[in-house]
Amino acid sequence: MIAALAIGSLIVLICISSGQFIHRFGVPALIIFLVLGAAMDALPIGEKLIDPHIAENIGEVALIFVMFYGGFGTNWKTARPVAAKAGLLASFGVLLTALAVTLFACLVFRLSWAESFLLGAIISCTDAASVFSILRTKKMNLKHNTVSVLEIENGSNDPTAYLLTLIALLIMQGGPLIEVPLLIVKQLVFGVGIGVGIALLAIPLIMRFSRHFADGMDLVFVFAIAVLTFALSQLLGGNGYLAAFLCGIILGNSKIPNKVRMAHFFDSVDWFGQIMIFFVLGMLVKLPNLLSAILPAIALTLFLLLIARPLAVFLIFRLRGSPIKQCLLISWVGLRGAASLVFAVLATTSGVALESDLFSIVVLTAFFSIALQGTLLERVAQRLNMIDTESDVMQSFTDFQESSERAFLKMKMNPGHIWVGKALRDLEIGQESLIVLIKRGEQTIAPRGDTIIEPNDLLVMTGEAYTDDDDAQISQVFVGKGDEWANTLVRDLSLPPNTLIANVTKEDGSSVTPKGWTKIHPGDTVTLITWD
Repeated sequence: MIAALAIGSLIVLICISSGQFIHRFGVPALIIFLVLGAAMDALPIGEKLIDPHIAENIGEVALIFVMFYGGFGTNWKTARPVAAKAGLLASFGVLLTALAVTLFACLVFRLSWAESFLLGAIISCTDAASVFSILRTKKMNLKHNTVSVLEIENGSNDPTAYLLTLIALLIMQGGPLIEVPLLIVKQLVFGVGIGVGIALLAIPLIMRFSRHFADGMDLVFVFAIAVLTFALSQLLGGNGYLAAFLCGIILGNSKIPNKVRMAHFFDSVDWFGQIMIFFVLGMLVKLPNLLSAILPAIALTLFLLLIARPLAVFLIFRLRGSPIKQCLLISWVGLRGAASLVFAVLATTSGVALESDLFSIVVLTAFFSIALQGTLLERVAQRLNMIDTESDVMQSFTDFQESSERAFLKMKMNPGHIWVGKALRDLEIGQESLIVLIKRGEQTIAPRGDTIIEPNDLLVMTGEAYTDDDDAQISQVFVGKGDEWANTLVRDLSLPPNTLIANVTKEDGSSVTPKGWTKIHPGDTVTLITWD
């Protein structure tokens, strides 16, 4: 056990270090974990380090957080206009892809139709982790709101593929076909119900008890919410991955305190989860089996890239008026990844008789897909003229405000303010800040160096956004009806030492700069700054 921990941690450090190096060339880092995991089989202790059933459990748990963060990190305001098309691609498009692969596997691989459908179901979902890591690293946005399309599609097509995989396994295990409709209904009803229900129950709890949490306990609380959502849905026969995704998207787009810190926390958990999936499941691969699976995997990768994926994308997007170049890029970005590996292990441990080495084919298909499509993503986007140079890709994610590292502030120039009567060039505001706009009554003025500030001007300034550091921490507290702070003046509040109220946000979203006589009302959200 100790040896396994030492070897595992060393490999993670090596992978991350080398991944940062090769990422400069556009190669997704996750393929390193897959390669090293497969290489473990060559070591004398390789076969003893992991059991297929344990690997399945590890992959299943890791995928919970991949799905949860897929929803949590999605900016719904940006994604809403394309949600319908993305949802169709994540459901009908996945089914169409699975059926196309079924026909291909029957005709080319000479597999039974049931096993062909199982292969199609497993490989029908796409993975966006490598794509988004490239977009974030290169700060590369895509035109026509394509990033939001990929977020919604990739977050919600895994549950569809999981449902199809369960149907395929039910058929191969000899279950009656009459059970298929019941399985679909239970998966959708409990998946949606549990995901939405727990999220809506969790929001007021987080708002209510946020200021009573010890530092970091709010992250643990939401972590447990994600696990509970998946587990309860699975216990009731629902789609746990769908529940986790829906719970994540609701929490990520709500006004819960410390959401940016949560986004960064789950971003790290998501990466660790994907590392575990690629490395641990890669360890199940037998190197001799890979050699015999290379040609089928290459054929399947090309079929998915050139026929199955474009067929689904063009039928849904082109018929709804999307540009051809966007359809081509979305077709290219259909990488196979973590979820397919987890579902492949599920199939191999289910006890069904398989004619082919389905797991090795899926692993190699994911490898070729990530290596080819991920590496050439930027070049393909450039060739298609789909790179948006006028907007920030981080606008598509809920952690945009902090990631952009800029913030806007408005200042009212009351009569007597020391800046009134001075030219902008004479103000000592520091190199990190800039006055970008002046509102003077109904007039909007573009600031210049010789612009004179007049009484009652409203200045809009930009500067570097403040983030939590070792000296001060920002937190938010929701004030409920029965809270001791409700209907209390700021000067009468009992605050912890070295704590200051920086802002009060009302229920309608408006903000109030607190004074001693400011009253805190039920429904207010109070922003606190604490320092040592």
